Amino acid sequence: MGRVKLQIKRIENTTSRQVTFSKRRNGLIKKAYELSVLCDVDVALIMFSPSGRLGHFSGNKSIEEILVRYVNLPEHERGSPMSTDSQIEVLHA
Repeated sequence: MGRVKLQIKRIENTTSRQVTFSKRRNGLIKKAYELSVLCDVDVALIMFSPSGRLGHFSGNKSIEEILVRYVNLPEHERGSPMSTDSQIEVLHA
């Protein structure tokens, strides 16, 4: 028996939203860690909780080192930021 497909929309209940954020944050950090170890890549995550608290993760290098590396890339190598619609299309492809 499979899971019910979760509709992706903002969670209105503040407590539920915070709990969901905490669980998903931990899962995202775990995936980022696994990616950094398995593929030997530099990963940096910066996020703000619904309450505005900063959360971050970096693999072997510091976030500062990774950001400096990104900022020093020529603009054409950075790629363009994806719009929310583009991100959704990629996720559903």
